[in-house]
Amino acid sequence: GWIDFLPACIAGGLGFLSTHYIHRFVKVRFFAEFVASLVIGITAYILVHAGVGRELDKIIIGSVMPLVPGLAITNALRDLMAGHLFSGVTKGAEAFLTSFAIGAGIAIILTIF
Repeated sequence: GWIDFLPACIAGGLGFLSTHYIHRFVKVRFFAEFVASLVIGITAYILVHAGVGRELDKIIIGSVMPLVPGLAITNALRDLMAGHLFSGVTKGAEAFLTSFAIGAGIAIILTIF
C-alpha cells in the first residue's frame, strides 16, 4: 500500500547513498552493492518494527530496485544474440555477481532478524 512508499524511499535512498559512499573507498563494485543491500535490509526492518511501514517484503523490493542490474542483463543478452560471445558472457557474469551480492545482503539481514 501507499503507507510503505515513504519507508521504501528512505531505505532505497540510504542504500543508494551507501553504494556511492563505499565505492569511493573500496573499488570493488560488488562489495559496495552487498553493503548497500545490508543497509537497505536493516533500514527496512527498523522502519517496519517502528511502525512506519507495514510489509517488510514490499519495502525491500521497492528499495532494491535502483541497485538491480537491469541494463547489464539487457546488454548481455543483446551481445549474445549479436554473436559477441565474450562480451555477452562477461556482462552476464557481472550482472549475476551484482544480483548475488544484493540477494546475499538481504538474505543475511532476513536470517538475522
